[in-house]
Amino acid sequence: MNIWRWMWRGLMIAAVICGSVVFALQVLVDPNAIKAQIITSVRENSGRELIVSGDVHLEFFPYLGVAVEALELGNTPGFEGPYVTLQKAQLKVRLLPLLLSRLDVVAVNVKGLVLHLTRDAHGQGNWVDLAPNPASGEAEKGVLKLSKDRRVPLLASLIVDGLHVSNASVIWRDEQSGEKVDVGGIELNVSDFAFGEAFDVDTHAVAVTRGVTADVNFATKAVLELDRLAVEDLVMTGQLFGGSLAKSPETISVTADYFSTDGRLDNARMDGLGLSVRAGLRNDVNGTTSGSLEIAAFSPRDVFVRLGLTMPAFIDATTMERLALTCEWTGSGERLDISKFNLNVDNSSLQGEASAEGLSDPSFTFNLRADTLNLDRYLPRTGGNSSEIDVSTLPFHALRELDLNGTLTVDSLILYKASLSDVRATSLARNGMLRLERIEAKTYGGRLDASASMDVHAELPKFTWSHSLFGLQLGPFLRDLHGQDSISGTAESVVMVQAQGLSGLALKQSLNGNLNFKVVDGAVHGINIAEKMRDEIRKLKGQTPGPDEPDRTDFSVLSGSGIIDAGVETTRDLLLLAPRFKVTGGGKTDLVREDLDFNLLITLEGTQGKFEDGIFALTQVPVRVSGPLRQPVVSADTVAILKGLGLSGGQTVKDIFEGVGSGLNKGVEGLKRLFE
Repeated sequence: MNIWRWMWRGLMIAAVICGSVVFALQVLVDPNAIKAQIITSVRENSGRELIVSGDVHLEFFPYLGVAVEALELGNTPGFEGPYVTLQKAQLKVRLLPLLLSRLDVVAVNVKGLVLHLTRDAHGQGNWVDLAPNPASGEAEKGVLKLSKDRRVPLLASLIVDGLHVSNASVIWRDEQSGEKVDVGGIELNVSDFAFGEAFDVDTHAVAVTRGVTADVNFATKAVLELDRLAVEDLVMTGQLFGGSLAKSPETISVTADYFSTDGRLDNARMDGLGLSVRAGLRNDVNGTTSGSLEIAAFSPRDVFVRLGLTMPAFIDATTMERLALTCEWTGSGERLDISKFNLNVDNSSLQGEASAEGLSDPSFTFNLRADTLNLDRYLPRTGGNSSEIDVSTLPFHALRELDLNGTLTVDSLILYKASLSDVRATSLARNGMLRLERIEAKTYGGRLDASASMDVHAELPKFTWSHSLFGLQLGPFLRDLHGQDSISGTAESVVMVQAQGLSGLALKQSLNGNLNFKVVDGAVHGINIAEKMRDEIRKLKGQTPGPDEPDRTDFSVLSGSGIIDAGVETTRDLLLLAPRFKVTGGGKTDLVREDLDFNLLITLEGTQGKFEDGIFALTQVPVRVSGPLRQPVVSADTVAILKGLGLSGGQTVKDIFEGVGSGLNKGVEGLKRLFE
């Protein structure tokens, strides 16, 4: 009985003492007195102003607690509005463990937290001044290490029964891109939290961007240590709503068996919007990380439609119907190596390896091989006028910073309707100079060796192109290019040109260089110039036309060379050598005005002799080719012809060479196709 009496007395004394302590704290301690100290500390450590509009409250039952209301942390200079606002934050701890020097947190409650993240037009973020200032050489290289101090043992003993965040928001504004993202209604519930012990996490949020609303739920079991966070059985699901979504609402799920911040990801999966993605990551014992990525075959065109986006208008509307990707990678320090890269787009496959090294100024290398590649299918659907080219849209800043070295091999390539095989291109980009140092290809029985460059150092980019082409079968080439083989033969050419400017017109106005070409054992199809002249002469002599011959003008050589100066090409040695005549001469082609003016001379004697006797001793016919490049006018110089014959006029002689003119016009139409 005495024992119970003493126990009762002890409890009464303890209650009186606790009550006295609580009363003394309430009377003697003013929690608001520390507000000024907190504001000063924040200003000294961050350079920002902290405004505490509400009161600081102490609570004593059933737990010791402190609560603060109406907090606002100012923004960095140059940014408007607050950085963080907070309606209320509350911390509750158990009193007895605290008396034993152990922090035992019952609950942390945060209500109405709003975080404003902004990037200005110059790419500067309003959070950068809060980042730690690198002090060591390793930090300057981007390697930040966690420094442990005497507070770590105390923090490691922290136990939190529950963490609750309600009605929180994150507002993102990017003034560079105009992007806006609002994440609101954030609810975070963490139960039975303690460092080093597994705890449950359950959260919900609603994000809005570009007219699309995402309702997201997240759940996992996590373990938090001082330098490591690990989660398992991660499940995140989201519902996408919006008028721009063709199949609203869309469901997206992200799951992972295991994830940790020290470099491990097991069986991560993302499914939704017609996509199925798998990924994995592991941290190897030698300090490297390795992983894999697999994107199952999907339709990019369908994904664009479902997201309410506009697919670029390609010439072939059936492109981008199938895409799949697999690769593996390893990383060590600032180097990333991608291996077993396999990208499938429609009917094409691209395989190989690539690597990147450096964080601040990365350099890239690659060695890729494609089986078949029809680039014509992916050309933009435009008017096709070169003067409409707008080079100014190129990302010059990125190109100046680009450091690239690689090789691309294509087994079969189609570009602007031309077919090439065994294509190999070696590229090099450094210090604002982009080069295709070597382009090799087989094409129409011949071989192409070329090189190209783009210099973007200055405001006006400079372009160069040179090639040597040998053994090209011209007929099949023109059939693919223009639908008909107006000229056939074995061709070769050498071209070296350069230009600078930001538009197609400027490029043509500045075009300089030289070229030469030669076609042997060929023919102009669709017209027989020699037959036309022969029959007109027979008609004049009262004779019947000769036997029909094929509608083609055979020649043994067609050649010429030219010099291009400020967009005007000058040719002085044009030659066409046929069995019974030859054509020589020269002229100018204005690529800016797109017209030409050539003076040619037809000599009525070729590799197989002259025309029939008795043509008034006429041996040469002057011809002028002039007018628009796409529709030139070919006319015989009748006055010069009559003067050469010693005659003063005559409609008859003029009629003889109408056929010559029409025949040459047909031939020039064929020649044009070489350069269209």
